[in-house]
Amino acid sequence: MKHTLESIAALAGVSRGTVSRVINNQPSVKPEVRQKVLAIIAEKGYTPHPQARSLAGGKTGNIGVIVFGAKLDFLTHHIFYEVLQGIQLITAMNSYDLLLFSNRSDYDHEYWKKIAISRKIDGLIIMGENIREEYLQFYRDQCIPFVLIGKRIYDGLPLACVTSDYRQGTYDATKYLIGQGKRSIVYIQGLIGTPHEEERYAGYRRALHDAGIAFRLELVAVGKAEQEEARKQMDRLIAEGLAFDAVFAANDLMALGAIESLTMHNYRVPQDIAVIGYDDIQAAAFMNPPLTTVRQHKQKLGQHAVELLLDMLRGELDWHASKDVVIESDLIIRGTA
Repeated sequence: MKHTLESIAALAGVSRGTVSRVINNQPSVKPEVRQKVLAIIAEKGYTPHPQARSLAGGKTGNIGVIVFGAKLDFLTHHIFYEVLQGIQLITAMNSYDLLLFSNRSDYDHEYWKKIAISRKIDGLIIMGENIREEYLQFYRDQCIPFVLIGKRIYDGLPLACVTSDYRQGTYDATKYLIGQGKRSIVYIQGLIGTPHEEERYAGYRRALHDAGIAFRLELVAVGKAEQEEARKQMDRLIAEGLAFDAVFAANDLMALGAIESLTMHNYRVPQDIAVIGYDDIQAAAFMNPPLTTVRQHKQKLGQHAVELLLDMLRGELDWHASKDVVIESDLIIRGTA
């Protein structure tokens, strides 16, 4: 019988990932388990396939990028390509190639597993709103180091995450509006339930609280991170006769949608209504008027994610440990506020 990782794992009563960690002398294996696995390997005369061992040991020279996003057309997303630019800069400097995995999960429900089983990568950079804990646990079991862009918290699963300081960025933007004398600030939410949206919302509410301004739920609209939906929500608020003097939108596209609505209803920006967005997409500086926004350093997100992953691959960082890298955001003052 020709033995495999799976058959050795079955004989030892452990996972395939544990056998792989033993073969590659990786940490996080109890000494007694390591000895048991090594004894079975010796008894059965098992020799790992050279290519398989190379892949498990981080020798493919490839780093994978996968986006579990809300939409399949993530390549058109105004954030993704800048993050990807940061990723490729550091991988190229370290002689790694990138493998970009399509998000086929909607019609290939096992695709997220195939990414790991193919073993064409040394590690993964993972992004998107629809990252599920079972994906990450599976990659961990398969001994694939990974880093998340965007904070996630799962009980019992320590994670390495690189994220923008969404809470502080939104706090600073709201505080700036308050400093200009604004007291009725509309907040246009993005994708509800995502960690970054929860952080932004918390920053908005804290800024109001610190200034002694009562939070008003009627000033909160759900823009679903889309320009058209934000425009519709602003149309609705105006039609309802809601009085407000400023708008904070959780991304720049929604800020643009809000400005379109305000202009159509004969409000002047910023003379009548001030508007601030979030992200500082490349088009923000060229809007009319140029958009005041919170700059998210998107290339830095990608760069720091790869640097963490490389630390794991070099054995300088335990890839089972929790690690957070928070990138500061900057308020960029332009013509809308």
